[in-house]
Amino acid sequence: MPKDEFDFDDPMELNGVGLGCAEDTTATMTECFVEEFMRLGHDHRQILALFRNPHYLGMNLALRSRSEAFVRDVIGEVFARRGKTVTWPAVAADASAATAVDPGTAPIPRMPSTRGNDRRCTFSSNPSDPS
Repeated sequence: MPKDEFDFDDPMELNGVGLGCAEDTTATMTECFVEEFMRLGHDHRQILALFRNPHYLGMNLALRSRSEAFVRDVIGEVFARRGKTVTWPAVAADASAATAVDPGTAPIPRMPSTRGNDRRCTFSSNPSDPS
C-alpha cells in the first residue's frame, strides 16, 4: 500500500469507539485528565486552559457538562494530594459592567446596542475627519 493511500482493511489503523455507560463518569474522567496533565508538568492554569479548549473533546465535555467551578475544585483536590497548592486569580470585573473601571480609574463607557440596526463602523486615519 502506498504511503498516502488509505486502506480500509488495515488492521493497524486506529479506530475510536464510544462506550455507553448508565452512570455519570465525568467526575472520574475529570480527575484522570487533571492527574495525567499534572504529571506531565502542566500547572493548574494550563490544565484549566486545556479544559476550555474545544479541541480537547473529553476535557471540554467535562467542563460543559459540569461547570468551570467543578473543574477548578477537582484541579485543586488533585494538586493537594500531591502536596501542591493551587491559587486561582481573582475574577476580573466584566468590561460591560456599570461599575467597571479601567486602570486609569476612568469609568468604562457602555457601548450602545446595535442589535437590529444596520450601522457600519468607519474608521479614518485622519483624527480630525469627523466621518
